Amino acid sequence: MKNDGDKGDRQSPSPVSDLHSQDAPASPRITLVRNALHAVMALIALLAVATSIPHWGGSNFPVLSLVIYVAGMVFIAMPLCLFYEALLQSQQRRGGHGGVGV
Repeated sequence: MKNDGDKGDRQSPSPVSDLHSQDAPASPRITLVRNALHAVMALIALLAVATSIPHWGGSNFPVLSLVIYVAGMVFIAMPLCLFYEALLQSQQRRGGHGGVGV
């Protein structure tokens, strides 16, 4: 029988440390998109929280806050996230790493 889970004596570092040690420095474009993604997500969350502040003392659920958060994440942050992923994949292909390995 095969022992798929048995790695033997071979000691390999974790996949996370492999990714950080083998990656080339990020291009300025990737860094810009990553920072923009973080800023957009923080701005959407802050806007949703600010919208819900008037409802904190009451018994009504802040529906507008939920709508702002979900719509912002789906229609603004998700396309930006997909663009960031595409940039990372194109850099990986150019770097000769082949496919994404976990």
